[in-house]
Amino acid sequence: MGPTRFYGAPGLVLHISDEGDDSFSIWAGATHHSAPAPLADAAAEWAQFDG
Repeated sequence: MGPTRFYGAPGLVLHISDEGDDSFSIWAGATHHSAPAPLADAAAEWAQFDG
């Protein structure tokens, strides 16, 4: 397993972990449901997205 990184922005925090098999996981927490909305258009396959 690789490094874990945390990123923050106003009303948003991301937790990104390298899974070690050429994949990674991203978890986001937000103070308001509109904060992660720009992430919906990211080039990613979302398992779950509630933004």
